[in-house]
Amino acid sequence: MNRIHVLRGLFYPDLYTYKLRDSEYVPGVWKNTTMLVLLSGLIFGISAYFGIGSEYLSKNLTAVSRENYELHKLLFMIGQLIWGLFYGLAMIFIPALFFWTFSDIELKKFVTVQLYVMPVLLLEKVINIPLATGLGLIKTSSPFSLGVIAQYITNNDFIIYFLAAITLFKVWVIFIEYKYIKMLTGKRPGIVLLLVIGINLIFWLFSALFSFIQFEKIL
Repeated sequence: MNRIHVLRGLFYPDLYTYKLRDSEYVPGVWKNTTMLVLLSGLIFGISAYFGIGSEYLSKNLTAVSRENYELHKLLFMIGQLIWGLFYGLAMIFIPALFFWTFSDIELKKFVTVQLYVMPVLLLEKVINIPLATGLGLIKTSSPFSLGVIAQYITNNDFIIYFLAAITLFKVWVIFIEYKYIKMLTGKRPGIVLLLVIGINLIFWLFSALFSFIQFEKIL
């Protein structure tokens, strides 16, 4: 039996890969999943409270009444909270299902791997809040992403958003997933790296597409 220690599994992958691989039963998966999904919703809601991502509301401030503006702001916060819940579920279960299809290991163990990944993704979201509110840095200007470099080499908004989705935190995620998936599946390192980068590449593309569509809507 191997209880889930999310932070320990995050910082000591070499130890916990063996524990996770050799465990016949992993308790606490759904409890930790619920807690991290709820935390994701809360962090997205706090981000929305500070107005991050609500630039379109500011642009329309003079065109609507104060009551309508507050209503739009409330709806935006609710929408972001729900989006945060969906984000948490997606980042846990979609990669887990993806890795599971290429292995005969039980799904719970791949879900556990993603539980170790989620704190990194949520930490990135938390750090972006003071960067946006204190320094006025948007996603494409984050010092942790390739978005800054992208703005110097291209004027293509989609490419800029795509490279902005690649951050130091995402590299950390790849490292964690690679360590665990390689040990769990026993597959060749090259195959595991291809699978891990592949699923993350899909997420980066969707992130860029969503940001690009929102950008076009704001304009």
